[in-house]
Amino acid sequence: MTRLWRNFCFIFIASSVFGLLQAQPVLTCQTTAVPPLVAAEGITERIGDILMSCTGGTPGARVTGNFSVFLNVNITNHVSGNTVTDVVFTVDNGSGPQPVNAPGTLVATNQLVYNGLSFTLSPAGAALLRIANVRAAANQAGLGPNNPVNAFLAFNLPGPPSTNSQLLVATAERALFAGFSSKIVCAPNGSPLPDNPGSFASFLASRAIFNSTRITEGFADAFNPRGAPQNLNANSGTRVIVHYSGFPASAHLFVPDVIAGSDAVQPTAGGDFGLIPSGGRYAPGTNGSLLLALVVGTDANGAGGTVVYVPGSPGSGVVNLDSMRELPIAANGQAFAVYEVVDADPHAVEFAQFPTVLGLAPGASTGVQTFEDVSLAPVSTVYTATSTDPIPRYQALAPTSDCNLLNDCGASYFPKLFVDTTPLQFTAQAGSNFQAAYTRVNNQGGGNMFWTATIRYTNGSGWLRLDPASGINNATLRVDALPGILTAGIYNATVTVDAGPVAGSRVVPITLTVTPAAPTAPWPAVTTIVNGASFEPGFVAPGSLATIFGAKFTGASVSVTFDGMPAHILFAGDTQLNVMIPMELSGKTSAKLVVTVDGHASAPQGISLAAFAPAIFKGGVLNEDSSLNVAGRGALPGSIIQIFATGLAGNGAITAKIGERVIDPPVYGGPAPGLMGVQQVNLALPSDLTGPTANVSVCGGVKLDQAVCSPAMQVMLAQQ
Repeated sequence: MTRLWRNFCFIFIASSVFGLLQAQPVLTCQTTAVPPLVAAEGITERIGDILMSCTGGTPGARVTGNFSVFLNVNITNHVSGNTVTDVVFTVDNGSGPQPVNAPGTLVATNQLVYNGLSFTLSPAGAALLRIANVRAAANQAGLGPNNPVNAFLAFNLPGPPSTNSQLLVATAERALFAGFSSKIVCAPNGSPLPDNPGSFASFLASRAIFNSTRITEGFADAFNPRGAPQNLNANSGTRVIVHYSGFPASAHLFVPDVIAGSDAVQPTAGGDFGLIPSGGRYAPGTNGSLLLALVVGTDANGAGGTVVYVPGSPGSGVVNLDSMRELPIAANGQAFAVYEVVDADPHAVEFAQFPTVLGLAPGASTGVQTFEDVSLAPVSTVYTATSTDPIPRYQALAPTSDCNLLNDCGASYFPKLFVDTTPLQFTAQAGSNFQAAYTRVNNQGGGNMFWTATIRYTNGSGWLRLDPASGINNATLRVDALPGILTAGIYNATVTVDAGPVAGSRVVPITLTVTPAAPTAPWPAVTTIVNGASFEPGFVAPGSLATIFGAKFTGASVSVTFDGMPAHILFAGDTQLNVMIPMELSGKTSAKLVVTVDGHASAPQGISLAAFAPAIFKGGVLNEDSSLNVAGRGALPGSIIQIFATGLAGNGAITAKIGERVIDPPVYGGPAPGLMGVQQVNLALPSDLTGPTANVSVCGGVKLDQAVCSPAMQVMLAQQ
């Protein structure tokens, strides 16, 4: 009886305990997050707050467990040792959010753990957990569109089932796009500084050289002031750093202290991006509008320092912005400026632009090409959590063009490249001298267009030569084919003129056909005859200079005849003769050229004659004071330049062109005193010429509308 009772008691107790366990409330937690757009360039981007809503637990019960957050990228908060110091983790059981009792520890570069997390449930058996200000190396998620930052959450509790979930906590997109109106060119004529270099308006009035930089948000709220939610516990607001390089030691660079953005009362603008030139006007408002202030005293990465302007409170009135500040230029020709966002509208995509103004004395430079780039700042290569590195910080990435975002890619204020892409074709004998051809390079848009020309060979190499290989705006590109180094065959190449991503690039196809060399003979052989100034094959003019290329031109007695008429020889070498074409050939359209050396005559070679075949000698332009017109010694508008050319000895009028402007008559046009076969043209430069250079040609013809003009020569201009 006693044993039966004991068994009955055991079954009853076990059944009762089992029933109690079955009735025990089970705590369940649901996780959610609102993923913001963050900067794909960012290393310390704040992901969306993670919420864990726990319900169904025992009212007033104490819950203890371990909570972990894993990201698919590094966690980059501030830490002390391996304990995070700036993540905000709270629990709300109905009495308001309270900090959790456990420290957060980084156990891996992408794993944050709260061990022994303990909190009390509300009388309804619920609690709301929120973890905020977790920062992530969003740049590790990728730079294309829609790069996800994912979090895996684990809440391990003794007894109740563990909570595990995966959430999208941020989407990384490019935050910074940019545009440049032109490049700053340190031209020989310099750039004048105003009497008051601290004033934006005075720079505009001084006509100093400048370019404008434009920065644009990739998405709304990409630019944040320090007080914005994205910058909780941050060291600064969003910053941009602008790097300049290639400047001479004598240069001076000035930038605005404060930049008013696109939605300001009056945006800051230099006028070269289509907006009205202005230092800008700004009014603090409740919705915010983009405003950036210069930061002085930063390190080279753009960290630290002090902003030079802090906006007033909303409703404090309109502020006129006019102050400029000089940037120190290092001995290596580099300088930088750092701007911080001090106000912004988080609901709009905004942009801002600002001029960089150059001060440079005339003659202080020989046409230096400079460079500029911009990125978000501070820049860093530290992609893990640290105790000292700044928040925010960014990977140093060059932004892509913002013209697609702002729908102005084809606007007239951007440079636009034009190149005459007609294929160039050469035919020459193996071993012969070079041949020259020309193509035009023009800026058909606005600003200053810097371009470079490069050669790509399909077969062979080294058989082309370019002059010049780079330039600014308009020029005539000379292409020389060098058959002397090649065997017989057909050779192909391309010349690419590249003016950057906005202005574009163009390709000129080139073909050189090399025929077999003529058999070597003990007597002279003529290969070609070219203009004595341009070395360009084609027509030559009686009374002017020509150069004959060939072989076996050395001897005790050397003569040159055209249709039997002797030509005056100015220079004789084994492969080259410089001669003056006899004036007696005037009126003829062709003649037979013969070179005779020690009684041995070359085979007659037909040449084409024209009354005018002008070309300007390289280095053949002098200023009014007879100094050579070169970079650093330009001619003043309104002064007289002297041009020395050949091919203008015909019976007709000598005229000239400056750009597309016809100069008729010049101050003087006729024989150059004391120089056989050379003609001199003196031109008065129009006083309204602007810019660093002007293209000048000399022309000749019986009638003005039928004048033959030389290839254009670039004349350097100086400022008044």
